Amino acid sequence: MARPVIKVPVSGGICNFCQSTIDKGQMTRHLKSCKERKRAIEKEAATSSEPGVKMFHILVEGQYSPQYWMHLELPASEELDTLDAFLRAIWLECCGHLSAFRIGGTSYDSEPEELMFVVEGEEEVGEEGEDDEEQQELTGETIVDFGKLVDEDPVFQFKREHALGPQFPAEWLAEVRKPRSIDEFVAFAKDALKAIPKGALYSNKVPPEEAHLLYEQRSLLEWLLLQVEDRSLYVPLQRVLKVGQRFSHEYDFGSTTYLSLKVMAEREGHIQEEDDPVTILARNVPPIYLCRVCGKPATEVASNGYYDEEDGAYCKECAREKHIDTLPVVNSPRMGVCGYTGDAEWEGAEEWDGEEEDED
Repeated sequence: MARPVIKVPVSGGICNFCQSTIDKGQMTRHLKSCKERKRAIEKEAATSSEPGVKMFHILVEGQYSPQYWMHLELPASEELDTLDAFLRAIWLECCGHLSAFRIGGTSYDSEPEELMFVVEGEEEVGEEGEDDEEQQELTGETIVDFGKLVDEDPVFQFKREHALGPQFPAEWLAEVRKPRSIDEFVAFAKDALKAIPKGALYSNKVPPEEAHLLYEQRSLLEWLLLQVEDRSLYVPLQRVLKVGQRFSHEYDFGSTTYLSLKVMAEREGHIQEEDDPVTILARNVPPIYLCRVCGKPATEVASNGYYDEEDGAYCKECAREKHIDTLPVVNSPRMGVCGYTGDAEWEGAEEWDGEEEDED
């Protein structure tokens, strides 16, 4: 009679400084008080000749498999691409799938959609201007004439010419049209969108005329954001994240692996390795899975079927006897999905994957 798959509950993780095994719920507090970490930080400051930089402490875990988790630290000046590359290397990469971060309602993708329109930016504040006719590279500090951009919105232009749709409040429209840096506008627009909840557009409590006006306001703000906001993975973390903020990551938009992340803290620190800016502060102990047939420690999982009751975890012998297509048990929320085998590219990842696979 087949035994059910049994997960041995393991909520602990290993601190990368003192090597203590700490409960998942206590690890954040431990890392704040860990004496070995404090010594490492003091040594880091004493041996570095470079000025300190802001560092983000980020907790990442499997959204639907929270037994897999890590505490990471990296410079806040690093791009989302750095964090994405790290997560791919240690937890996700199998076939070069696309990925994206979801932050505050905005998606930052590995292959973002191309803008439908080109925005002509001016030089950054305080710099000598070049030929105004040349297209300038847009940065967060680029000053944009949003009045001109509003006028270029084909929908806004059509409605104005044909006297269709509601008239925007003059004060509100003047604020939208104000020339400002891209970063300033993005912050303004997102705050303005929060003040226009989508639920109000479809509420019976809001008069139809008012709901239509709110809809038009949201549409214009969203269109402007689409034109100027960088939604690639080349956005610096500090531009889109802050302490206490939750966000998510998705890898592979077919057999998707979902991760939940949170910025736990920030501090001033020093970069030790320019080529390896992400540091693992702590990581979960690899969960133990038992063979659903014989109960021995499992080394294999049914590929793309691990969460199906009819499949599960197996030891190598039972998997062979049943002729089941399997993937190896690995310390990752992508275990058993697509072609993932845990072959991480990140240097040092093998230290966290538990025991090495047995050779045939």
